[in-house]
Amino acid sequence: MANFKVRSTCMLILSLLCLFNPLYYRAEAAPSLIAHGDGRAKVVALTFDDGPYPIYTERLLAVLDAYDVKATFFLVGVNAASHPELVREIARGGHVVGNHSHRHLSMKDLPEEDIRWEWQMCSHTIRAITGNLPRFCRPPGGGYNDTIVSAARKEGLSVVLWTANGADYTGISPKAIERRVLGAVGPGGIILLHEGVDNTIEALPVIIETLHSKGYRFVTLDKMVASF
Repeated sequence: MANFKVRSTCMLILSLLCLFNPLYYRAEAAPSLIAHGDGRAKVVALTFDDGPYPIYTERLLAVLDAYDVKATFFLVGVNAASHPELVREIARGGHVVGNHSHRHLSMKDLPEEDIRWEWQMCSHTIRAITGNLPRFCRPPGGGYNDTIVSAARKEGLSVVLWTANGADYTGISPKAIERRVLGAVGPGGIILLHEGVDNTIEALPVIIETLHSKGYRFVTLDKMVASF
């Protein structure tokens, strides 16, 4: 009961902050659910879930910087709060910071109030660190339903899925990650990878170089949806 009261109070405070803070309102509308970009354009978006993580995030950023590639990072609120310097480093590098919920719980069986709390707390944490609210979110595990999408929209967020899943979280080899991504991605593709995985960092140069050789450009999600 005490936890419920604390959570309710937090939601009320955050709602009031959002209501009276002009940063809350988005100047550019985006679809409620984004599964891919423009299928006519040879652009792809790299997205990384679950961070930030010490050492791993820095190594990942170093690879992206070496290729001058910008990506989108879906961060977990509690991880961001624990490592604000990494969040700032991501943002300073020109990458987009997205919302991956506050505690990384499965949302599909949660009531809407709890789902909104997850979105709110993560967005509030990101804004406190970077000065900006995220525009995009991804539910943990990618599981979604109408309630999750609706709750996100009420918090000014668009739910983002993917077209190519590297399945790097399963422990497969770098070569297997490369094959999965390169075999599934196409124009307007959104690539799902994860922070905190050594094999992802090893696979990333091959993925970038191969797609560059095929004439693809890497863009952040805000650039990808600008043509919608």
